[in-house]
Amino acid sequence: MNIAFNPSPFITKAKVIETTKEVAAFFKRATNEDVIAVDVESAAFYRYYAKVNLIQIATRKEAAIMDPQAISDFTPFQDFAAKSKCMWLFHGGDFDISMLAKDLQIFIPRMFDTRKAAELIGMTELGLRALTEKYLGFTLDKHLQRCDWSKRPLTTAMIEYGLLDAVCLIPVYDCLLHEVNEFGRLEWVMEECDSIAKQAREAQIQEPDPYAFHIKGSSYLSLRSLAVLREVWKLRESIAATVDRAPFMLLSNQSLLEIARLCPRSIAGLNTIKGMNHEFLARYGTDIQKAIRAGLDAELVGLERPIQKHSKEELLNAWEGELAKAIKEVRDKVAARENIPPSVLAPSHALYSLAKLRPQTLGELTQSEILHDWQARLLADEVIPLLEQEPPKLSKRARRRGRSSRRRL
Repeated sequence: MNIAFNPSPFITKAKVIETTKEVAAFFKRATNEDVIAVDVESAAFYRYYAKVNLIQIATRKEAAIMDPQAISDFTPFQDFAAKSKCMWLFHGGDFDISMLAKDLQIFIPRMFDTRKAAELIGMTELGLRALTEKYLGFTLDKHLQRCDWSKRPLTTAMIEYGLLDAVCLIPVYDCLLHEVNEFGRLEWVMEECDSIAKQAREAQIQEPDPYAFHIKGSSYLSLRSLAVLREVWKLRESIAATVDRAPFMLLSNQSLLEIARLCPRSIAGLNTIKGMNHEFLARYGTDIQKAIRAGLDAELVGLERPIQKHSKEELLNAWEGELAKAIKEVRDKVAARENIPPSVLAPSHALYSLAKLRPQTLGELTQSEILHDWQARLLADEVIPLLEQEPPKLSKRARRRGRSSRRRL
């Protein structure tokens, strides 16, 4: 199925929404819409704090850009999302809906992810650009993909670029929905999309990693150099948070490693560090020196990441390992038959959980929540016979022989 689609009328009539009143008016007009397409832009590449910097939104009748940097109250959006019965459309929506939930407390109840749908009908080119070429006959321009979306005022190019993704989602969805239904896989898609939306609603704030200063290349440093690295890294993080800039833009990781390795005690020494940002050095050189001294004086504790200890429940014994391999072979065969990626049918961690817990009926398999229902039903006939096998038991004679062998050793 293909659609002759011209996005120009949507782009030329689109508005930039900058007030809560305008947000409320948009959703009042959208009350009876069957679908609403959303795309989110963030300047996380440039900024310390990842947040929603732009929301592009479209219905079948109009498109708009909502500016979170101008709008202080998103209550109309929150209320509409909570009560709406429409289908919310995203492409690769994991990040977008999690950002809407975390940053603006907007919780999407029901979504359709066009990327996930394309994956589940066996497509290999999954980008939105590839989908618009396939279904709509034109190519999306992605030259602003790494744009700093926190900059204001928005340029005409930024507005058009942002709007196109949202506007194109609706006709792409119509085409994909037709194909997904032809494959008989709408239930699969909706299970996956429900899981994405649920994870965004239930996401917990993660504790900061105390070993985040272990940047690539730090494994070759001595403990003393690691102590210096930790202090200089903490300084860079603090400054980046204060000025809301990406840390690597202030001082590169390579420069951090050089400082930790050489421990220069003077501004002149710091000035010789490869890749040093000299503007940063001019402003914070004294602070860097203090951080180096703090690292040189610090106790050499809490520097090495502890070796992760696995509980007995997490580890597979030899028999369970072989069982996991057998399940993987079945998984790969079924995935090839259905023309979907093996990891989509059952990720690796699910194979290990199946081998450890061994659910032995379809009911137990679905109740375990190791797999989604559609995955469990696809695999059950061939996986359950494997899971029903009992692990071998050593005879008393074999166990005695094993003990006597250990004594001789």
